[in-house]
Amino acid sequence: MVRAWLSLPLWLLALWIIAMTACTSMGSHNVLARSDIDFGPAERLSFCLLVDEGITERAARQLMNDAWREEGALYGLNIEVVSVVPWGRPAYTMQGILDALLQHPLHPQCDRVFALIGRHVGDVVWGLLGLPEVLGAVDDNTSTHGYAVVQRASVNQLFMSPTSVVRHEIYHLLGCSEHFNMSGCYETITAMKRRKRDGGSDFFPAWDGINERTLVSRDAVNARLLEVTGTGRTSQD
Repeated sequence: MVRAWLSLPLWLLALWIIAMTACTSMGSHNVLARSDIDFGPAERLSFCLLVDEGITERAARQLMNDAWREEGALYGLNIEVVSVVPWGRPAYTMQGILDALLQHPLHPQCDRVFALIGRHVGDVVWGLLGLPEVLGAVDDNTSTHGYAVVQRASVNQLFMSPTSVVRHEIYHLLGCSEHFNMSGCYETITAMKRRKRDGGSDFFPAWDGINERTLVSRDAVNARLLEVTGTGRTSQD
């Protein structure tokens, strides 16, 4: 396998590296477009974290802070971790992990459910081969449930740090579905903040990407989850 890897053409290796790094980036900030937007008063986005074995509460909170501190300052949107609960990785595959996540309804005070997961023995074998892998994903049906792999065990994570993966998935959890379209993402964040403010709710709205509609309450999210449990599509990145 090592000889085969070394025999890859340089152009193919370059394309692989670009592909692997691109999937954890929403794109470069458009400073000019952002400067024209009034993001409004500061708002809060509450996260309930599920953490895999070997990931401490302190490490989980620090990772979330590192991933979003600078981004949040740009938008006046702070992340508050309201709970950290142990959660053993339920499956090896992306879909298996998401299917298990969708069994967790949104509880009061929680806007998003996000799992920080460790490594499966299969990941190690896969990673040693240098094959592409999914390091995070968000459910498209509600954009409220997602996960990120935050323990390093593969060549891919030489290019994609846990912090960058978490940051990327947070953008998806905000309803930013298109990569390399930061101008559109700014508009989405602004609209969601305004919707929360105008509705007088403590819930930060979510986006149903399948039906292209805003979910404005936890009850609406939970009802949607019941409709799609086990069949939801995903934004895999």
